[in-house]
Amino acid sequence: MPGESKTSPRRLAAAERQRQALELRKAGVSFDLIAQQLGYSNRQGAHFAVESALQKTLQKPGDDLRQLDIERLDSLLFAVWPDARRGSLDHIDAALKILTRRAKLLGLDAPVKTELTGPDGGPIELAAVMLTQKLQRIVDAEVSMPLGDGKALDGFRLDASVPPAIGGNP
Repeated sequence: MPGESKTSPRRLAAAERQRQALELRKAGVSFDLIAQQLGYSNRQGAHFAVESALQKTLQKPGDDLRQLDIERLDSLLFAVWPDARRGSLDHIDAALKILTRRAKLLGLDAPVKTELTGPDGGPIELAAVMLTQKLQRIVDAEVSMPLGDGKALDGFRLDASVPPAIGGNP
């Protein structure tokens, strides 16, 4: 339930059952048997319990480590802050580096937009498009050469529906 305490007896029992499901799965027990042994209604319920337990198992150490690093960065910032406020360039630089690392760790900075471009900032050409264009140049160069049956390639065009490049105009 949404308003229920994280330490309510029901939530604690559910967390313990998830932990048991994870232990059984680590021992190689099938989801069907886990469901049967722990009282889940079906194998999907057992699978969800194992996934939830894994998520919690991985999330908690990461959160703890992140919190420890934040506390360390705060201590370092506290140590350099007075001298940085007095104008010491070395301390200002150190404070900015600490603040930058702290912002990255907490995800405070806006995502950086990255755009890939081709030569001279132009669109990126696909290999197939480039091959088609090269083949067309070969065909164009050999237009005047007759084929074995005396016919020429006059007016022959490769598939023009292929756009010249990603992001470019067809």
